[in-house]
Amino acid sequence: MKKAVSLLLLLTLMLPVFSGCADKGNGEPSAPEAGTPAGTSSADPADAPAETEEVPFSTLPAVSLGGRTINMLVREEQKREFDAELDGDVVDDEVYARNRAVEERFNCAMTFTIEPGSWGFKDGYQNIIRGTVLGGDSTYDIVTGQSNIVQPLNAEGMFANLLDAQYIDLSRPWWVAAYTEGVNLNGSVMTVCGDCALSSFSNANVIFFNKALMDERSIAYPYEDALEGTWTLDKMLSMAESATEDLDGDGKITPDDLHGFCAYNNSIQPFFSACENEYTETDADGRRTLLSPSERLIDTADRLNLFCHTDSFLDSNATYQATGVNTEPAMHEHFKEGKYLFMGLVLEGIEALRDMEVDFGILPYPKYDEGQSRYYTTILRRYTVSAVPVTVTSADESALILEALSSEGSRTIIPKYYEIALKGKYVRDESSTQVLDLVKDSLYLEFVDMYYADLGWSDFFASYVMGGTAGTYMSQYKSQEKVWSKKLDKLYEAFGG
Repeated sequence: MKKAVSLLLLLTLMLPVFSGCADKGNGEPSAPEAGTPAGTSSADPADAPAETEEVPFSTLPAVSLGGRTINMLVREEQKREFDAELDGDVVDDEVYARNRAVEERFNCAMTFTIEPGSWGFKDGYQNIIRGTVLGGDSTYDIVTGQSNIVQPLNAEGMFANLLDAQYIDLSRPWWVAAYTEGVNLNGSVMTVCGDCALSSFSNANVIFFNKALMDERSIAYPYEDALEGTWTLDKMLSMAESATEDLDGDGKITPDDLHGFCAYNNSIQPFFSACENEYTETDADGRRTLLSPSERLIDTADRLNLFCHTDSFLDSNATYQATGVNTEPAMHEHFKEGKYLFMGLVLEGIEALRDMEVDFGILPYPKYDEGQSRYYTTILRRYTVSAVPVTVTSADESALILEALSSEGSRTIIPKYYEIALKGKYVRDESSTQVLDLVKDSLYLEFVDMYYADLGWSDFFASYVMGGTAGTYMSQYKSQEKVWSKKLDKLYEAFGG
């Protein structure tokens, strides 16, 4: 059974930056009753909204920020999560409306500093944040960015502990609970993940399949298996093996032929959690300790290792990067051309398939076996996290805006993306829309993957599967065990434990 670190009841000492700065010298404004919009009175019951009506910011007090500017650092690659214009796109329009609603409700102006923030710009993006904090600069009220770039700065003390902040409630459904619980070390939650940004859902790892190829080979679509909870690793690998074909008849399988499954390390690693495996477990004190590989884990690794060394598997990194082609765009194009039955990518890859001539479907990553109680859909570590630098003018006000962006994003942006952009524009059949519900309900974040940059062994499973010698998983694990244990201890030490 999956274990998660519960939020600790004992919080760390209040940071000086949390000063209740919403008080503008005349005392902090009193908050209206829950469900009362700003500027209205709760005295007359006739003015109260119906219980079923969704009221913007109904969980937040009527605080005025006095017209101050809130500046956010945003990565260029996901600019539209926070900074969008009215352009007719359903998501962009909702982001724009959300921002204007936040500005009006809390009497502030939101500005955005846009910088390159993909993995290739990791050092530069981190140094922007370090430079401002170490220089005592309050330029950024909120910083956002790719999780495995921004989150490592937690251990360097760059960000305020949001468990100490006024106005933000991380138990609310618009925050990803698995992230909050997993990132919490010794009562410190310095980065958060939630509905202020779409990538916590759009970066879900899924399996795409080519329906035309299945039709040609009389393979039943796996929808029924997926929806009944019987979509397993064995079934997926068997289908992939049966579909592999030498299309040009030259007696060998090359990248120009039909492969059962195409993936790379980022889309092999999801099988680890999907098959209900973990690298760590929690002890009685809530501390993570190394978990020795189980028979289940070793069997998962060896079965995938065997498969990935057959002609049924195409390693897209090895195939495309060698010719100077970007991996994921090449995967999109070759999938559309019918070069593989299954493709492992993130959900937002669906946008690149909108012009695909034949139909495709979507599946979760498979279970280990039918006895597994649920699916585990991991999120590729490119999802966005947000933080408040310790040098801000008011951490409480920054937290207020984060809470507002996420609560309103949950109410407006996420539903429109989910129901209209995904289900309406891109998904091609009713069964895939049902599977999307399954994927959304099974989102999961694994502890070591969350602390990928700090611990450095998240991809051990994928590396073994794709390049290791069969039958050596345990011996390779043992050779790294002491190093990993020290890294885990060092991580806790950085948080005072």
